[in-house]
Amino acid sequence: MTATPPRTDANAPVPSGPAAAEVVLPSVAIVEKTVAKARRTVALALLGAGLIVCAVLAERGWLLREAAGIATQLAAAQTAAGLILLNDERLTMSARMAAATGDAAWIQRYDRYIPEIDAAIAQGSALAPPEVAARFDQQTRVANDKLVALERYSFEAVRAGNIASAHAALESAAYAENKQVLNAGTDRFAQAMVGAVRDRLTVLQARADMVMVLVAAMTMAAGVLIWRRLGSSLARSRGYFLDAQRVASNDMLTGVANRVSLRGALGAELARSANGQPLALLMIDLDRFKPINDRLGHAVGDLVLKEAAERMGRSLRQGELLARWGGDEFAVLVPACGDLNAAVAIAERLVRAVSAPMVVGGHAVEVGATVGVARFPDDARVDAELLHNADLALYAAKAERRGSVRCFDPRMVAAPSDQALQAQVLGAAIAGGQIVPFYQPIVDLRDRQARSLEILSRWQHPERGLVPPAEFIPLAESSGQIGALTLAVLRQACVDARGFDPALRLSINIAAAQLEDAALAPLLLAVLQETGFDPQRLEIELTEHALVRDIGAARGVIAALKAAGMTIALDDFGTGYSSLAYLSDLPFDKLKIDRSFVRTLRERAESAKVVAAIIGLSRSLGAQVIAEGVETEGDAQALQRLGCELAQGYLFARPMPAAAVARATGRLGVGLVVA
Repeated sequence: MTATPPRTDANAPVPSGPAAAEVVLPSVAIVEKTVAKARRTVALALLGAGLIVCAVLAERGWLLREAAGIATQLAAAQTAAGLILLNDERLTMSARMAAATGDAAWIQRYDRYIPEIDAAIAQGSALAPPEVAARFDQQTRVANDKLVALERYSFEAVRAGNIASAHAALESAAYAENKQVLNAGTDRFAQAMVGAVRDRLTVLQARADMVMVLVAAMTMAAGVLIWRRLGSSLARSRGYFLDAQRVASNDMLTGVANRVSLRGALGAELARSANGQPLALLMIDLDRFKPINDRLGHAVGDLVLKEAAERMGRSLRQGELLARWGGDEFAVLVPACGDLNAAVAIAERLVRAVSAPMVVGGHAVEVGATVGVARFPDDARVDAELLHNADLALYAAKAERRGSVRCFDPRMVAAPSDQALQAQVLGAAIAGGQIVPFYQPIVDLRDRQARSLEILSRWQHPERGLVPPAEFIPLAESSGQIGALTLAVLRQACVDARGFDPALRLSINIAAAQLEDAALAPLLLAVLQETGFDPQRLEIELTEHALVRDIGAARGVIAALKAAGMTIALDDFGTGYSSLAYLSDLPFDKLKIDRSFVRTLRERAESAKVVAAIIGLSRSLGAQVIAEGVETEGDAQALQRLGCELAQGYLFARPMPAAAVARATGRLGVGLVVA
């Protein structure tokens, strides 16, 4: 007989939002305290249990052997009941996930669980009285057969690619009605099976009147064994826990500490240094890294970051912590650093280590490093202030001379006036049309034809030449000019599009501050109407960072954009903790897989699993998938095998000016380099 006991809801809500995004990494001290507390608790439990057992055995000793046998049957009955429920949930999950994702692997899992639930029912039937087992079979056979038939029908629909029929079979009234019948019968069977064994144990317990010292001794011996096994288990768990902590605390690319780990270590060191013991914080930025990344690709850039991290790590002494702060920026925490000259010497040693020529990926490259230094307690009293001041020192060093080392000076706090001046210059550049759109094609992997163009901003500076967005977009956001910049670039892009293939769509990124502006949709529509560009050809790209600031405001703005005919894409999908919640709450048309998964697609099995899961999820939502950062033909083919439809990256084309778009028609995929 094949049973399908009580089902669970596969669509149960998943924790999301800011609370879900706050991942607290436990320290070693917490782990040690947890282990010690567990030992004390188990010791008290064993002592209390030993006293109770001795008291009970004093009354019921001569029947202990038989009672122990019945107790074993009770445990087996409870285990059988639990296995029936567990395997039923596995069957339910497999059926629903097969219908939700269209993945045949869930059908194979379903078939694998059938013998397991049959074995559990057989075990329970052997422990239950014959009349209980017969009654369970009589009450549930018909309902079970119908449920299995509906689930098999759903699987056939999945294999045929008819997801709607698969869902309909599992959500039908007949399915729910037979499930209710089967659930009730299964519950009664489990209760009767366990109850029958308990009744036998109760009868035996009523007769007991003696205690056996030997059994007490055996109980104590068993306690010692349990204690030892518990200690061994806790030791293994502690090892696993600390391994997981190390993975969560390290940067995935370079293997050094990450930003979260650095903040934790900095806070701990400041707490220990509350009596005034000084420490130093160094912020390191790699020089000439971006041209290498742009010219040779992100794969080579990643190798450069790894090599730079290894060199800096070899230059540090024990106790000095190296962390990747983000991008090509690193930080070093130097505890007990009371001498400013000592901190500068460490910084200069790091600069020399990184600046030596390196060969990575078959390319000879040279990078450098610029360092900013801040110390506690001379320059700051709290971690945020220390980080900020070290960053100010780094900024001053970069402004003075690449490859230099600068220590924090209180006069650097006046730098915001310089930023205000830069904001004025940027405002004039926006008004003067110096911020221009560049375009990167988004390509159909099947025929390598461009389907749309992502708009990317560039600053045509009269003295510096072409300035990349990383150098002025943050300034535009902090100075409140990002809205004007976006509209100016979009206006020019719509004009440029008159010379493009009319089948090509345009996509543009919207910043967090803009998404909170209820006037965003009318402003965009005004630009489209002014230039004669069809709103249905415009795609708006949003990041999770933009959504998390004010999900309520974002919901209203997105609804207005959709009503105007624009499509909405969620950018950098897979890197945030709350993305799934946004998918269920907001009407996205496309998902863009973050480039970090694409880069490691063929190197890390976890990345391939994430990409496959995102593609399966997008299908169930009726959304398209775009893979970012595709740089090799192998990555493109791997994505296509996984079912990805669209992609963009240096393999197909780099960002290009409008004049080059017309020349970039036809089949892409040979590393077109225009700008």
